[in-house]
Amino acid sequence: MQPILFIFTGPSGVGKGSLMRALLKRDPRLRKVVTYTTRPPREGEVEGFDYRFVNSQTFQRLVADGTVYEYEKVYQDYFYGSPRELFVDGKDGIIELDYKGRMKYQLRHRAVVSVFLLPPNLHELRRRIVSRSEVSNLEARLANAVEQIRRARTYDYVVKNEDFETCVARVQKIVEVERLRRRGTADLADIEREIADLDLGSREAQDE
Repeated sequence: MQPILFIFTGPSGVGKGSLMRALLKRDPRLRKVVTYTTRPPREGEVEGFDYRFVNSQTFQRLVADGTVYEYEKVYQDYFYGSPRELFVDGKDGIIELDYKGRMKYQLRHRAVVSVFLLPPNLHELRRRIVSRSEVSNLEARLANAVEQIRRARTYDYVVKNEDFETCVARVQKIVEVERLRRRGTADLADIEREIADLDLGSREAQDE
């Protein structure tokens, strides 16, 4: 069956990274698609899991040779980019993208499920951004948050991250439902092929 790509979008500080860590611990059939960035790692971030941290020169080379499929300069300072290769055998992918990246992957890969994470409110979002690390571009981050939220209605699912465990449980249910949808579609395709073979056999018998 075709793997599913679960795309998570939401403003900075909404908890996308924490959510994906929790999903990976609870679901061995998921794999995180690691994206690239030119910003330095924050405290606690792990190379090769949170991001692939590269310098600007390396990033541009990865874009030129096609390793990075789509990219964006965010907050007018650092580049973020996503890889062309998404899957390994037997795994569904989870990836963090903004709305522009999500649109590009939806055009390329049919089995995409998009989930937008909402903060409880903008005041709490501001508090999370400031408490997470020192930022010199707080207003740019908040402006980007508003831009992202304005597009949330175009996503397949919207989940508020007010209580973390509740948020994780809801997203787990989304993953389960989408896998059931995929299973049902695959089962239907099997039956449709049997019907097509019957129709073909019937036509061949009539021709004889």
